[in-house]
Amino acid sequence: QYFNKRQQQTLLEYIENGSITLIASTTENPYFYVYSAILSRSTVFEFKSVTPNEAEKAVLYDIYKDKIGEMIVGTVERCDERQCVVNIGKATVNLTRREMIGDETFKVGQQIKLYVSDVSTSGKGFITVTRSDEGFLKRLFEQEIVEIYDGTVEIRSIAREPGERAKVAVSSRNKDVDAPGACIGQKGIRIQKITSQIANEKIDVIQYYDEPE
Repeated sequence: QYFNKRQQQTLLEYIENGSITLIASTTENPYFYVYSAILSRSTVFEFKSVTPNEAEKAVLYDIYKDKIGEMIVGTVERCDERQCVVNIGKATVNLTRREMIGDETFKVGQQIKLYVSDVSTSGKGFITVTRSDEGFLKRLFEQEIVEIYDGTVEIRSIAREPGERAKVAVSSRNKDVDAPGACIGQKGIRIQKITSQIANEKIDVIQYYDEPE
């Protein structure tokens, strides 16, 4: 999984003609991984020992790196005054107090939505999740408003004070569709479904206008 197809073929050729000899890892160092590097137009295969924690992070990075900017669902495992630990399937993440919405609280076993803001292989919290980011609110609109999901209505900008208020500017690609009205819904039912998921944060949906030239 660490090589592309061309590198895999080159490595196999080197092994077959004896240029590379694979040596089994010892019991003192069982975590033995092969990495590739390109140096001076030549393919150099470097054998590098990594710890179990580093190996796990590399695997999880491959799984979650494409989730940056996306919404995921996790199950709350435990909470304290500083953070909640949430199981997202292949890993657990820390949802810190500053990344929550206002003073919202969660119960153990509760399923909650999270926005993946970053994934890296360094640091303890290498998968960073949030509920207070503008991106979280944008993904909620995409999930709840079919006209946004199908591209008829477009979110042009979001300004947000998490837990207090948000302003969402929208426009329509169809002259027959009222963009703010589509988001608010009949008797406000659509926007209420969104606010109920963000601690009743007040949302103003406004029409976006291009600046005059």
